[in-house]
This record gives sequence, C-alpha cells and structure tokens, in this order.
Amino acid sequence: MTSTETNASDGDQVLVEAQALARDYGLGEVVSLRPLPEGYANTNYALETASGTFLYRICRQKSESDIADELKVLERLKTRGFRAAYPIRRDDGELISTTPSGAVVLYSFIEGEEPGLTPETAAEAAGALAELHGIEPPEGFEKTNFVQLENSQELASRFGESIHGDRQILGRFLDETARLRGLLGDEPLPGGLIHADLFPENTIFRENRLEAIIDFEECCVDSFLFDVGTAINGFCFIDNSLEAELLERFLADYNSVRAFDKTERSLLPASIHWGAHGQICWHLDLLSGRDYARSRNRVHELLDRLEALRTLDLESLCSLQD
Repeated sequence: MTSTETNASDGDQVLVEAQALARDYGLGEVVSLRPLPEGYANTNYALETASGTFLYRICRQKSESDIADELKVLERLKTRGFRAAYPIRRDDGELISTTPSGAVVLYSFIEGEEPGLTPETAAEAAGALAELHGIEPPEGFEKTNFVQLENSQELASRFGESIHGDRQILGRFLDETARLRGLLGDEPLPGGLIHADLFPENTIFRENRLEAIIDFEECCVDSFLFDVGTAINGFCFIDNSLEAELLERFLADYNSVRAFDKTERSLLPASIHWGAHGQICWHLDLLSGRDYARSRNRVHELLDRLEALRTLDLESLCSLQD
C-alpha cells in the first residue's frame, strides 16, 4: 500500500479525525467524508459538514514548514484575485492541523472536473499561468526548484544500477539529461514565482472554463520557462504525442498575457524537453524512497515522449505569430 492509498480501516480513522477537526473549525456536524482521486503525494477527501463542503487534505510528504510556505504563497495569490482553492482557518486562526494521519489543511471546495484536452482548455491554462508569472512572490519566500539539471547525476546515483529492478531507466535518463543541458545552454532567463506542476490533474474546470489552479505544494522561485514547459507537457499531449493545435493555442494565449522575451522564444523547443525531464526527476525522487509502479510507468512514458520529441520540428511548432 502506497502512502497515498487507504483501506477501509484507514478511512474510519480519518473520519474520526475529521469529525474532531470540524469542531475546531466551527463547521458543525460532519455529514460525510468522500475519498477523491488518488494523488502522488497527498490524500484528499470531500468533507461535507453542516456548514458546507470542503477539501480535506492530508499532506503525506511535506514538512509543516513546507506547507506553511505554500500557504503563504496562496495568501499572496488571494490578494491578487487569482483563481485558486484557498485554505480555511480554524477558529484559533491556524491553518495547519496535526492528526495521527498527518498534517491536515482544509480548503474551499470548488465544483468542477479535470479538463479534457482541447484548444480551449489549453488556452485557459496558458492565460492563467502567464497571469501567475506576473505576481511577485511573498516577502521572504525563497524556495528554489527541486528540479535542477546539476542534481540529476546525484539523483541517479541513489539507485545503484537499477530502479527497483528496472535496468532501463537510469541510462536513458542520464542520456536525456546530457541532451537537455546542450539544448538549454546557460543564458539567464526571466523568473519569479512558478507553480512547477501545472497539469490537468491540478486544475478544476467547468464547461471548458478554468475555475481554479490547485496543488501549489511544488511552487517555488525559478525560471518562467520551466513552468511553461511543464504545463505544455500537461495540456498539449494526447496519448503521449504532442498535438500541434494545442501547442499553438497554448503559446499564443500565454504570449498574449505575458510576452516571451527573445531568449525565451529561442528556447521554447527546449522547454518542452525540460518540462518532461523535470517530471521524471520528481518521480525518481519519489522512487528513491519506495517502489511505486505508477511512478515507474510514468517515467517510462516520459522517456518515450522525450525520444519522440527528437523526431519533430519543434522550432517550427513553437513559432509565434507577431
């Protein structure tokens, strides 16, 4: 059982904990606690109470300090009217609660669904990402991106010769790391507050309209182009293949809100490789702690994607109309 899976007895324990916490929030009686789709790092429930429905999140992997940093960013975004799910304070003003199952944060519950991949949803995600890149990080927020090219060798070294018996991954990963280093070069890039994990699973849509971006636990200060490449990997690939129409719409709508500078334009093709590579790093970090078939499968999918990208004319696909 992975850290994000629960069985019936786990659910019973969480329900008891949620009933106790509801009193701390002044939410009244708990009506139901419904599991939401499994994530990689958290366990989420829809908590229905006498006061309404809330997102009940058990934070499985982040320290309370990391969670506090994420909440600080959300407070900044709320002052700017950014579309996100925001945390709920307890009656004593605190945002983080400690339970036997882990640290818990309650969020506003936003009705909607994970989007289908269409030009409209790609455009919505791109515009919101560009809007995010126009918001300054909160004072004192200096968290750096876990995903750094120079850390790739160290990450690979954690596994010895194979990843839980899989001997294919490491060689392919290091080959792609060397290729990406050559593609990106070392020119400085514009940067600031980024989400770092903008995939459809981390958004809520309703009728092709973005209601909220969620899951800011990986947010940090880094290059905007990394965020763009990550989001392209989320919103512009269908069946692991890059869709030109989705990419064109994504880039155009991002550029209409926040114009790419000259260096960023030249590196847009590399950013797509970068976004996939970053996700591989994230999953390898997870796998360094435990075997997780879902993550191993995702790594293989992303490595196949990177190989396929070599056959495409990404420079033409990433061209922007002025």
